[in-house]
Amino acid sequence: MKQIEAFVVIGLLLGGLFLASLSQAAGQQVKASLEIEEIVLDSGRYVIVMPEAETEIRNEAENSAEPYPTLFYYHGYGQSADLVLKNNALQELASSRGVMLVIPDGLNRSWSNVGAPSERRDEIAFTKDILKDVKSRHKIDNTRLWVSGFSQGGSMAWDVACYMGEEFSAFFPIAGSFWRPHPVSCEAPVNIRHIHGLSDRVVPMTGRPIGARWHQGDVKTGVRIWQETNRCDANSKKVSLEDMSCEIWRGCSTGKEMELCLHKGGHNIKMKWLAQGMDWAENLKNARVGKESL
Repeated sequence: MKQIEAFVVIGLLLGGLFLASLSQAAGQQVKASLEIEEIVLDSGRYVIVMPEAETEIRNEAENSAEPYPTLFYYHGYGQSADLVLKNNALQELASSRGVMLVIPDGLNRSWSNVGAPSERRDEIAFTKDILKDVKSRHKIDNTRLWVSGFSQGGSMAWDVACYMGEEFSAFFPIAGSFWRPHPVSCEAPVNIRHIHGLSDRVVPMTGRPIGARWHQGDVKTGVRIWQETNRCDANSKKVSLEDMSCEIWRGCSTGKEMELCLHKGGHNIKMKWLAQGMDWAENLKNARVGKESL
């Protein structure tokens, strides 16, 4: 019965998450000049996209290459690493900033988020395997080691932040958060900037039930968990941007920073939001990974 119910739930998810994900990849083609590495581990598959300029430098002098700023990007429900590869805008954004793009591939176009219907794989263990493998292949700038994702991929970014946050310097997910039951606490403080739509009906701010047994989390409850983990006081600064309003916490006793940015729209992603996330992460005062700090 559990397996049948899971299939029904996946069907319910298709109505919103899959269509939202397809909109990201429509009309895009893989950029031929970028070097793409496909890696298959025992725990799963992932893809690396090298920045264009850095690829040329690396080909000329592999041993002298500078460490790469690196972005782990988790695709949405109904997508795959191959579909993300068709998103020229994402590749060009990363390449223009010299960022190495790491794209994990979800099993059957989905993720086994903590609390979500799918239980096919331990995604935290998978992410640890990818990180270890990437570091064995390339030099990574640990002060610019970032995680993002959209929709269910955004929820993956929240999970990675909560359960292995010390391994990365910053997180900037979009339109996805924890599933219920919310974690009581997270393992370590992190820098996190989340963007969400107030009119999002696919992943609403308060979450929604998926079938009889599962429920998406509440974004603001998740933010309070991060406030407690980062030891931030209740006072925040409000900033209005062109298309969203942000609540900012910079007085956290751990030295980490938090932002919650809300727009009036629905379930969508814009490349300029990812660019803003990179800008924010680049300017953090405390971009610490583990015991390493700036």
